[in-house]
Amino acid sequence: MLGDFLSAVVALELTSLFLRATGRPVLNWSDSLIWVGFWILWRAYQGLYPGYGRSPQTELRLHTVGTVQLLGAQLAAAFAVHQLAPSALGLVLQWGLILVLALLIRYGLRSLLIRGGQYGRAISVIGAGQTAALTIAHLRSNPAYGLNPVVAYDDNPALHGTLLEGVPIVGTLDDALNVPRTAQALISIPGARAEVQQRVVNSVYAVYPFTWVVPDLFWVPNQALQPHNIGSIATLEIKNNLKSVQARLIKRALDLMLSVVGLFLIFPILIAIAFLIRWDSKGPAIYKAERLGRNGKTFPCYKFRSMYQNSEERLVELLAADAARRTEYEKFHKLRDDPRVTRIGAFLRKTSLDELPQLLNVVLGQMSLIGPRPYLPREQSKMGNMAREILLVNPGMTGYWQVNERSQSTFERRLDMDRFYIANWTPWLDVLILIQTVRVVLMGKGAY
Repeated sequence: MLGDFLSAVVALELTSLFLRATGRPVLNWSDSLIWVGFWILWRAYQGLYPGYGRSPQTELRLHTVGTVQLLGAQLAAAFAVHQLAPSALGLVLQWGLILVLALLIRYGLRSLLIRGGQYGRAISVIGAGQTAALTIAHLRSNPAYGLNPVVAYDDNPALHGTLLEGVPIVGTLDDALNVPRTAQALISIPGARAEVQQRVVNSVYAVYPFTWVVPDLFWVPNQALQPHNIGSIATLEIKNNLKSVQARLIKRALDLMLSVVGLFLIFPILIAIAFLIRWDSKGPAIYKAERLGRNGKTFPCYKFRSMYQNSEERLVELLAADAARRTEYEKFHKLRDDPRVTRIGAFLRKTSLDELPQLLNVVLGQMSLIGPRPYLPREQSKMGNMAREILLVNPGMTGYWQVNERSQSTFERRLDMDRFYIANWTPWLDVLILIQTVRVVLMGKGAY
């Protein structure tokens, strides 16, 4: 909350400096701070303080929508009562700065709190099966969720005293109910019978102020779930976001706008990179790699050349002579120390600059800025049943697996993450991936 207030004050000061410099009427600080107070109250109502348990894309959606709503409310008031806002441009600039600054400060403060061990709510995990292990592993590797598993319970006595992904299993369900150690419980027994689930949920709900339940809905699009009730019956609506014509139009419009603007802005950089590639080794600066597109149709994927011209012949010889590298290539479909890569190519891959020409593929409608990995035609057989699902949409220049694991993930893990993206697509997930792509590229993490 203090971070949000600080971002608003900085935005107001920057806006005032701009308005003074351009000779426009300056915003009234007292009126502006009143609206900032409304904004903070609205964010509190949205559950953003502290926002534990929010997925990154949900948090981004609430932040953006809430801030735009306050801008709309203040503009409406300004038009109704002109004394409240002498400059509509000033209002738009002020809230635009708040939109960016508040998000950056929020991320920065949360990172500091996590490093200092001061962020998050301790939770107890009820159930110590495979689902609980996956949940705990994800929460521990993503501390920004703010849910910190500290103890686990299971009625299997053989598990007591052992660790589940680093979390001690300390007792039975009765122990969790009689001596609760945390304010929140996460029930993870999706395989239990309905009557058992009902008894456990009602018992835990009566003891813990916060109770979360992991339902038996694996591989269901969880970002598209919306709870409803029909009388006393709980129901879940599952939206197929990518089947929406409106969603497809929004995604295509964003692709076109950002790719055309991007090509215009970085054109001098593209020319410079092409010159360095030609100077470093023989061959064209840009090559066309055949990739699988939407509905399994192949298309020429444009990339800056990062390998020597006879790379395929070198690969066959290398894999035939080196069993260790053959195993690595079969697992990751990449080689960490690849002798086929040129000097300039190694730099381009490390910074992901070799993929910039794919902006042309985006303009042509063959790719999207965000999407599944562009798979090789020879990989379609390895994709198995997932091929039909993944190839429903255009591949992307960047995507969910690229910003989360990049080259460290196995081929099967990439398939799972691409399937997750398609099933759970929202515009907010795309925006989040774009933000994360900038961070990952600047860090040069996991690329080779």
